[in-house]
Amino acid sequence: MSETTKIQPSQNKSEKDYIIIRGYPETIFFYPSMIVAFIVFLIQVLMGNTMTPEFSNALGTFFFAVFAFNFIIVAFDFGVGKTALIAAGVIIIVLIWTLLRTQIPELDFGFTLPSISASMEFYFFFSLLIFLHLIVIYIYSRIDYWMISPTEIYHHRGILGDERRFGNAQHAHIEKTTPDIFEKMLFLSGDLFIKPETDPHIHRIPNVFRVNMKEKEVRKILSYVPSEKLNV
Repeated sequence: MSETTKIQPSQNKSEKDYIIIRGYPETIFFYPSMIVAFIVFLIQVLMGNTMTPEFSNALGTFFFAVFAFNFIIVAFDFGVGKTALIAAGVIIIVLIWTLLRTQIPELDFGFTLPSISASMEFYFFFSLLIFLHLIVIYIYSRIDYWMISPTEIYHHRGILGDERRFGNAQHAHIEKTTPDIFEKMLFLSGDLFIKPETDPHIHRIPNVFRVNMKEKEVRKILSYVPSEKLNV
């Protein structure tokens, strides 16, 4: 619960007395795969006919590894404990494998890279698809957002301008969580939870960019004692 102190709002014209918070879906974290796909596309365009099947296979394997890891990040939440456990497991497996290969040279499982090469058109249209999806996400975030002022909490949703207003903003509960360490690394993002005093529901705003800074700004705004409501 935010503390209410009798502080007058800043007289600085550049300092806003409200903050806009936008949430984003999990699919926004596919941008690393988009970047890698576009880089592979450029490499294939520049190399042209000099591209060897082995190098094309290496690029395809690298892209698939990045996309698989990216998919796992989006599909599952990796807390600090789970991430440390997985990392420790991978390190142990690698060490055991290295030790066995050193002590038993004849040990050979015949492991080779799979053939995962693809055409330059595939990488181009893959990156284009993700890019267009990110544009749609950006546009939608302009019409679905939360605005928090010292007097009320306002939620604008949809093209038709559906809106909800909650009074007594200073008594709202504000909490943040960062359930996924990888998503936090990509955008310093996390989930923000808002519980207005006049509403029995807890509202989750997913994947708020720079969530720590946003939370501090929200608490700062809620500490003001304004003289009038925000007109939207």
